[in-house]
Amino acid sequence: MKIGLILIIGFLISTNLQAQESKIKSDELIHAEQLLDYALKNKSERKIMESPLIPKKENAINYAENILFELYGKENIIKEKPYQIHLINDYWIITGTLPKDWVGGVFEMVFDSWNGKILILEHGK
Repeated sequence: MKIGLILIIGFLISTNLQAQESKIKSDELIHAEQLLDYALKNKSERKIMESPLIPKKENAINYAENILFELYGKENIIKEKPYQIHLINDYWIITGTLPKDWVGGVFEMVFDSWNGKILILEHGK
């Protein structure tokens, strides 16, 4: 009898906790959706920040590598070092370097230093 009562109480507590957790998650999701809606309605070109999101060469390389490693494999991209990297008119232009006496292509990537938006991302063959 005591065990049955304990099981019933445990079940009720568990159900109540799950309902509270579900409500918290739904409140968080509602907030996230509202934030996205606000951001999309109030977006402006670049000048949200006072300086670029990706201002330094090291940051640009890290940003590019995170994407390139995922798409093409870390080993493949590392073989294309040293990278050629230039900041021109607030756009980072990064390309791989083909190892000496190798035939093939390298990655080419152009992205906005203010918001990270990628304009070009390709890999030659």
